[in-house]
Amino acid sequence: MQKPKSSSATQVLIRLVGPRDEQLLAAIVELGDRFNKTLGFMPPAAYTQAAAENRLLAAMAGRKLVGYTLFSLPRQQIRLTHLCVDPDSRGQGIGRLLVDEISTRHHDRSGIVLKCRKDYGYDGMWRQLGFEARNEVDGRGKARKPLVVWSRDHNHPHLFSDLESTALLSVAMDCNVFADLHSSGERHGAEESRTLTSDWLAGLVDLAVLPQLKEEIGKIADSVERRRQLQATHGYAEPGVSRNDADRLLKELRLAVQAHIGDKRQLSQNDLRDLRYVAECGASGIRFLVTRDEILASLSDIAMSVCQVRILRPSDIVLHVDELTRAQVYQPGDLLGTSLTVQAVPAGQEQGQLVFLNKAASERRNAFVAELRRLAAHPARWVRQQVVDAEGAIAAIYGYGVRDGQLVVPLLRVLDGHPMHQTLARQILFRLRDHCRRSGVRVLSLTDSHLQPSVRIAAGEDGFREHGKALVTLVLDVCADAQTVDEQAQSAAALIDLPVPAVPTAMPAAAAAALERAWWPVKITDSQLPCFLVPIQPMWSSDLFGIPSALIPRDDHLGISREHVYYRAARSRGEKVPARILWYASSDKNQSVSAVIACSRFDATVVDTGRSLYSRFRHLGVWGLDDILRACRDQGQARALLFSDTEIFPRPVGLHRVQSLAAQRQHPLGVQSVFEITPDLFSAIYQEGQPAQ
Repeated sequence: MQKPKSSSATQVLIRLVGPRDEQLLAAIVELGDRFNKTLGFMPPAAYTQAAAENRLLAAMAGRKLVGYTLFSLPRQQIRLTHLCVDPDSRGQGIGRLLVDEISTRHHDRSGIVLKCRKDYGYDGMWRQLGFEARNEVDGRGKARKPLVVWSRDHNHPHLFSDLESTALLSVAMDCNVFADLHSSGERHGAEESRTLTSDWLAGLVDLAVLPQLKEEIGKIADSVERRRQLQATHGYAEPGVSRNDADRLLKELRLAVQAHIGDKRQLSQNDLRDLRYVAECGASGIRFLVTRDEILASLSDIAMSVCQVRILRPSDIVLHVDELTRAQVYQPGDLLGTSLTVQAVPAGQEQGQLVFLNKAASERRNAFVAELRRLAAHPARWVRQQVVDAEGAIAAIYGYGVRDGQLVVPLLRVLDGHPMHQTLARQILFRLRDHCRRSGVRVLSLTDSHLQPSVRIAAGEDGFREHGKALVTLVLDVCADAQTVDEQAQSAAALIDLPVPAVPTAMPAAAAAALERAWWPVKITDSQLPCFLVPIQPMWSSDLFGIPSALIPRDDHLGISREHVYYRAARSRGEKVPARILWYASSDKNQSVSAVIACSRFDATVVDTGRSLYSRFRHLGVWGLDDILRACRDQGQARALLFSDTEIFPRPVGLHRVQSLAAQRQHPLGVQSVFEITPDLFSAIYQEGQPAQ
């Protein structure tokens, strides 16, 4: 859409840039490269991807490009990555036109955030554009100059605006990337690695140094250069690496890679040094290794299968930082086949639980043991559970009980260093929330005074808020209009004197999705959140949701995974996010369901090649590469539907009943492909699937 703007720039039009606007994209890349010292280098592929995802706006004076803005849409916020105006056109209000257009197009988001170096002297400009300084953080790069965090609020209730992840994407560097960042000499292609030090990535990516990197730096002949680079390593995280685990993984990697390349050549010492990075990455629990080495990058599939490590180029991180962060913190695919079980904590096990003492928060051993014993002494008041693997090792412990109308959780710990500790934290929180729902409890309170950072981050993403010394959230089992939801929320919040803002009517989609996440399983029927009926084959509904029941029972001791992906043909059926999904399990030659069986939150949709989709979303489990390639059919591409927080209906709603509900509302209905339905029909089907009152 092109619109004339204010009188100060009457000849300037703001337009959306599409992936086929090749000349315009080239002009934008050229303009961005001219000012990459302040903007940070951005690979051309990032502009193309932003155009394909409607995240790139151009300011045009006739046919001339006079400015552009590139942004991203993580969860409920808008992250401003680039705002650039040609020097010859500055002072005409073009920057405001671009920022205003972002707000107009995405007003349902909580607001726009950005980071800008303090010494650039742009504070006055950001204030004129409607931004307020919120914080100051350390910058990236060698100098780590201070960055000011600026935000422009869209004036939605703040409860629905604060669910952004504070999780960092942990990425280990190989020697090539590190040298690109810290070598005293110029290196060909180093600008790609320098994207990792862009200011906008501050607070998003945590670069790490492995022992193998220090070993290689130690072999640099020039003593001045060697000391320079060793000194630079002190500015990065240095994860603990078990040498025995790394040696074991290196041996497995060596065998797998040698089998892959066959007799064509034997692995060299350089090859083994490269593989050592992968092995140490796996041994440290870091999921991602960044390199510009093409040969090493080509072994990513082997690294993933042996070490659960993805090998990426710097540009991959820039392109997919939010997606990669989600892959890091939630890996439901890793829960499959792990034999993790939830069981009651046996009596007298306090000493074995000392591994959960939070030493980093100065928790006292005696106080921790006393709390464990207090919970154990009152089994009628407190349910104590632990997550245990097949060898009997405890991966997590938690305790809860109902007090004064709320589910109180005085203990929730996951084992630091466990490869799935972030996934377990999110899964346990959802398990507790589901327990509230089934028990009719409307307030969930985490009162553990020594929660680990991973649990706090997971709780923050889930809508928990600080209240006194606890983290609390509401659990509202209601599907109704905003007024009814507001009444329920105020009533529940009054139990603990928690102030909550009023729930507005006609709430924008992103704000409604944030609220429905924070107060799950609430559904606001008069919001602008779209609803879709999505058909799913019985074989996949069985794998994803356990319906119909499989011959081999699902290993679902931890409950259904919070995040999933489903694949279908690439052709668009009007999918848009955020939204809600009702899952219609169809019938095939082996199984007949023909019913709506579940409801999920629809988070994202991505079209790509089968292999690319498999690489990007394999951590979500269930689907293999061959399955995705079949979904591509003859098109070469498939569409991924990413969804979360699924509710299985206690009473599946059969096709005839769904058709009847649609007919009563004179609503067209399709169950052969993705089909958008009204909130009214969604509500009717959803209510039909709930237990009889």
